[in-house]
Amino acid sequence: MKKRRLDVAGISDAGIVKEVNQDSFVFKVVDTGDYYSGIFAVADGVGGLEKGEVASAVAISNLNKWWEHEFKSHYQDQPYLVKSLITMLKTANLEIIRLGQAEGVKMATTMSVLFIHMNQAIIAHVGDSRIYKASGLISPKILQLTQDHSCFINREVNGRLVRKNVLTDCLGNKEEFKYFSTMEPINKNESYIICSDGIYKTMNDKELLKVIRSAKNDVQAICSSLTDKVKSNGETDNISVIAVHVSE
Repeated sequence: MKKRRLDVAGISDAGIVKEVNQDSFVFKVVDTGDYYSGIFAVADGVGGLEKGEVASAVAISNLNKWWEHEFKSHYQDQPYLVKSLITMLKTANLEIIRLGQAEGVKMATTMSVLFIHMNQAIIAHVGDSRIYKASGLISPKILQLTQDHSCFINREVNGRLVRKNVLTDCLGNKEEFKYFSTMEPINKNESYIICSDGIYKTMNDKELLKVIRSAKNDVQAICSSLTDKVKSNGETDNISVIAVHVSE
C-alpha cells in the first residue's frame, strides 16, 4: 500500500456578531515512517454558560498533552492509543469541572477529535460539533461520522413556542457523560471536515458537499469557502472548521 499523505488547513472565526470566539482547535501531522499520522480537533465552548472559551481551551490543551506524551511514547501501539484517547476526554472533563468549581462558575465544551494513525481514522467525540467524510469522484457523497449529543425541545418565548436544540452531553457538565467512538480505514481522495455547529446550522449536507467539491481538494479553499458561505447565510455563532484531504 502506498503511503497516504494528509493535507490539512483550518480556520476559527468569531463570526459576524460575537466579540469572543469560544471555539478552540488544533491540527498536527507527523511522518512516522511508514505512514503519516495526525490529530484534528474542534472544541466549541458552550455559549449559554460562562467562560466557554476557557473550557474549550482546556479540552484542546489536554489533547496536546496526549499528543506529546501518549502518542509520541506509544505510536506503535494503536489499541493503547485508542483507549488513552478516551481517557483524555475523561481527564479533560474532570479538569473543566474542577476549574469551574474553583472559580465558582459553570463551564462546558463540546469536543470532536479525528485521529488518523496507521491508515485508520479514529474518532473520539462528545457534544454537537461534527466530523464529516466526503468521498467519491464520480458519485460524490458526504457522511456524518459523529453522533450529535443533543435533542430538540420546545420552549415558550414571548408567548410562542420556539424549537431549541439543547446539548445532552458535553465536557464539564457532569462527571459521567456519553461519548462516541469509532474507527474505519482511510482511502485516497477522501476529505474529512471537523467543525463546530457554526458551520452546519445554516447549511445542509448537500450544500456542504457542493462547497467541498467546488474547492477541488484544496483544503485551505474548503475552509475559506465554508466560512464565507455560512457568514453570507447569516450565521451568528462562532465558526471553526478543519479540512483534511487524503492523497498518495
